[in-house]
Amino acid sequence: GAFKRMLLIAKSMQNDALLALEEANFDLAKEVINSDDEVDRFSFYIIRQLKIAIQNDHMLKDMGFENARSCLGYRLIVKNIERVGDHAVVIAKDLLEFKKPIKKSVLDVIREMNNFALSVLDDACLALFKKDFAQAELAIQRTSEITKHEKKVFESVKSLRDDEEVYRVRRMAENIRRISEYASDIAEIVMNMTIEKTLRKQ
Repeated sequence: GAFKRMLLIAKSMQNDALLALEEANFDLAKEVINSDDEVDRFSFYIIRQLKIAIQNDHMLKDMGFENARSCLGYRLIVKNIERVGDHAVVIAKDLLEFKKPIKKSVLDVIREMNNFALSVLDDACLALFKKDFAQAELAIQRTSEITKHEKKVFESVKSLRDDEEVYRVRRMAENIRRISEYASDIAEIVMNMTIEKTLRKQ
C-alpha cells in the first residue's frame, strides 16, 4: 500500500511539474518540490520495513515475501521510484530558475514523451504487483520506444529561436528518458524475482 501511494505521488509530481511549466504556475512548481519530501518519507518507511523483514522470518512471510532476496529487489525498486520524484523536482526548478514557460507546441511533444514514460513505468509496476514475468518482459520491450518520442522532441526544438530554451527542452527530455530507464530496471528486477516460479510452471 505504501509503495502504491509513493508511486502515485511521484507520477503526479511529474505531471504537475509539466502543468506548472505550461501555465507558468510558480506556486504549483513549489508544491511539486515540497511533495518530494513525502516521496522520501514513504521511501524511508518502506526500506525500514524491509530491513525488519530481512531480520525476521515471520515478518518476511507476513509481508508476502518468499525470501530475503525479494526484499533487496523491492529496495532497488523503491529507490527507482524515488528518483522519478527527483526528476519532477528538476523540471519544477527549471520554471523557478528561468521564470518563463516553454513554447506550447514543444511542450505538447514533451508531455507526449512523459505520458509514454509513465505508462511504461505503470506496466513495470503492474508486473511487480502481479509477479508476472511475461508482463515484465513486455515492459522492457516497450521502453526501447522512448527513443522515438525523444527524436520528436529534438525535432520540435528546431522551431525554437532561443538557445536557452533549447537547452531547457533537451534537459527535460533527458530527465523523462531516465524514467523509462527506471521502468526497464524495475521490470528486470521483477523478472529476476519471478524467474524461478516461471520455470517451475513450465
